[in-house]
Amino acid sequence: MNHLAIIRALSFLLVILSGLMLISALVALAYREVPQAIAFLVAGCVSGPLGGTVLLLTDVPRQATRAIDGLALAVLFWFLVPLFGAIPFLPLTVERGFLVPYYEAVSCLTTTGQTLIPGAAPDWPASLVFWRGLLHMLGAIASITIAATVFSALNLGGPGIHRSRFFTIPETSFFDGVPKVLRASAAILSVTGGLLIALLALSGVPPMQAFTDAISVVTTGLVDPGAAERGPANSIAVVWLSVGLLVGTLGLIILDHVGHQEYLKAIRDPEWLALLGSLAFISGLVFLAGLPYLQGLGWSLSSLSTSGLALSDPARFDRIPLALALLPVLIGGSALSAAGGIKLARLIVLSRRVSLEFIQLGYRGSVQTFSFRGRRQSEKTIMGVWVYLVAYIMATVLGILLLSLAGLPFYDALRATVGSLSNAGHILGGTVSDMPALAQTGLILGMILGRLEVVALIPVLSPTFWRS
Repeated sequence: MNHLAIIRALSFLLVILSGLMLISALVALAYREVPQAIAFLVAGCVSGPLGGTVLLLTDVPRQATRAIDGLALAVLFWFLVPLFGAIPFLPLTVERGFLVPYYEAVSCLTTTGQTLIPGAAPDWPASLVFWRGLLHMLGAIASITIAATVFSALNLGGPGIHRSRFFTIPETSFFDGVPKVLRASAAILSVTGGLLIALLALSGVPPMQAFTDAISVVTTGLVDPGAAERGPANSIAVVWLSVGLLVGTLGLIILDHVGHQEYLKAIRDPEWLALLGSLAFISGLVFLAGLPYLQGLGWSLSSLSTSGLALSDPARFDRIPLALALLPVLIGGSALSAAGGIKLARLIVLSRRVSLEFIQLGYRGSVQTFSFRGRRQSEKTIMGVWVYLVAYIMATVLGILLLSLAGLPFYDALRATVGSLSNAGHILGGTVSDMPALAQTGLILGMILGRLEVVALIPVLSPTFWRS
């Protein structure tokens, strides 16, 4: 393993994080939020010089990096970056120790968005709301980049569902191909987010709400936790938010087709068709549960994206049964998006495999195969999907047991476990806000595990992985 390359990459990330903190400090000064400005400056002066010093004192490694180095970097990113991202939350949590702000940073960075700090985000200092949005953006960019590079190279959990034209493994060093994906995902999210902010503001949405809602939909997160309990500003805003959620849920794959003017491929893309089918099926179930169809359609889209942003009156959502409320977040969005869940692509592959099994019941001697995006799927890749599903189920069971031991009622433990593994903050929002430390730790692990797509954490638990 190329430890030096990993350390330098983390140091570079700290320098970027420091720059974002200094921008947030300027926002705090503009709003005359002195305690927050001090917190941002302290955090920036810790992370920036630390990362810069490491970069200055170390040489560029000569040893080539591999995909396992990318996996190690991904794991360290989700655990270590929140340590610095938590510092700006300390003024609001000074009496509750460091675990609560660390939880807050993990929740934002994984685009889960749930909070343990009392009060909805608009009642917080404006600079802190801005900081939550920046963490969501950073986490969404990291999620898409890691999926398109690390998971694609390692083929974790499935049939190459993360592969795209954005990334091919370089012949020189693995990290050499990452900046291209990083720039593409950052540009797409930034441009889409900026455009949505402008469109929402022109639609009459207050500036701060336009910012939080726009960043929420492009990152499929929940920048303002109160947005899951607050209706939309107006019908025009609902249209723009729905379009943004579609883009955020589909991620790079559809945008790649559109960018190359492959409109027919975009329309026929299996994940796009699966999303439409899932929306129709779930909204139909919600309609049977007593919600008007259009409101059910908006709720289904928001839940499938794992954002949870309310596109209609949230007071009606109480009539949705718990099993139905958990179904869309378990399905999730595209493999190359920041949406959580099991992912549409895995469910497509699994359903096709199951249908072939039924066909073979009538034709015992036949050999049945199928393709996904033009790639023939072997038994090995199908087994990868089954391994992922088994690991996901085991993580869910263990999460429920851990949270139950921490004192949460069963239904709260179930919601919290599924919500954390699916990175769906609106599902977590229905749990107990004043959770014990053991429950907070369990949810932190669940949110990070969700971003690592469960099976990615298994190899790094072995000491030999870090010594390789």
